[in-house]
Amino acid sequence: MTESIGFIGLGAMGLGMAGNLVKGGHEVHGYDPSPERREKAAEAGVRLVDSPLEAARASSGVILSVVRDAAQTREVLLGEHGVAQEGRPLTVVVASTLDPSTMRALAAELGGHGVTAVDATMSGGPWGAEAGALTLMVSAAPEVFGRLRPLLDLMGRNIFHVGEEVGTAQAAKLAVQLTFGVNMLGVYEAIRLADEFGVAEDQLMEMLSVSVGGSWVVDNWRRVKPWWEHYVPGEDLDILLKDMRSVQREADTGDFPMPVTALAFQLMRHVWPAWAALKGARAGEAPE
Repeated sequence: MTESIGFIGLGAMGLGMAGNLVKGGHEVHGYDPSPERREKAAEAGVRLVDSPLEAARASSGVILSVVRDAAQTREVLLGEHGVAQEGRPLTVVVASTLDPSTMRALAAELGGHGVTAVDATMSGGPWGAEAGALTLMVSAAPEVFGRLRPLLDLMGRNIFHVGEEVGTAQAAKLAVQLTFGVNMLGVYEAIRLADEFGVAEDQLMEMLSVSVGGSWVVDNWRRVKPWWEHYVPGEDLDILLKDMRSVQREADTGDFPMPVTALAFQLMRHVWPAWAALKGARAGEAPE
C-alpha cells in the first residue's frame, strides 16, 4: 500500500532512509533546514516542505523524525511549527537516539496532543541507511508495530520489536552504543600495545578478525579510524559521546553501576585524541 509519509531530518542517516521509502513506492514529504540536504533529498525523489508541521499535514498519518538530539526532537515535534500542531491523530516514529527517560516524557507530552510516539532506534551508520540495511530496535504496541512493519522493512534488514513501552528501544540502542564504545577502546589499546613492539596495524587487524579479538569494530576499522584521527566536532565521535553520556545519566538516575562505560567515556574524551596526535607526530604528520 502506497502511503504519504512525513519525514523530518534529511542528514547522514535520514536521507538514505527517506530515499529507500521513495524507492519502495511511497510519497515522502521531507523537511530539513539545510539547503544542501534539501537539494540532495530532492534528487532522491523526496517532496520538500517548509516545516515539520507541513510534513505532518502532507502525511497520511505517519511521520519519521531523524534529528540529532533531544532538543531538536522536541522542537520539530512540539515547537511552534511542530508536528503536534497538526491537531489530528498521528504516529510519530522517533529514530533519534535520546534516552529512555527523555523519550517517555516526550511521548507523554505528545499523547496530550493525540500523537502516538514510537521509538525506532537504529544502528548501521550512513552506509547502512543508504543500503536499507539498518538494524532497527522498536518499542510500540503490537498493533502499531504491525502497522509500521512494511515501512521499517524498507529501511532496515534486522528489525527487533523489543517491547511495548515507549523508551525501551532507546535503552536497547544505548546498550549497543556502550558496547561499541567499550569495544573501540579495547581495539585502540590493542593497537597501542602492538605499535610499541613494531607489529603493523593492518596485520594486527587481520589477526584480530580471525581470533577471539574479532568484532564489528575490527571488521570495519577503516570506517572507524578516521573518527579520532581526523576528529570533526559534531560528527561521529561526538554522537557516540552523547550516547555514552546518556548511559551514564540513566545509570545515575537508576542507581546502577556502569564503571566500564564511565571509564570508556572519559578515555574517549581525553586520552584518545592525545594519542592520535602523538601517532601523527611520530609519522611526521601535522596533528589535527
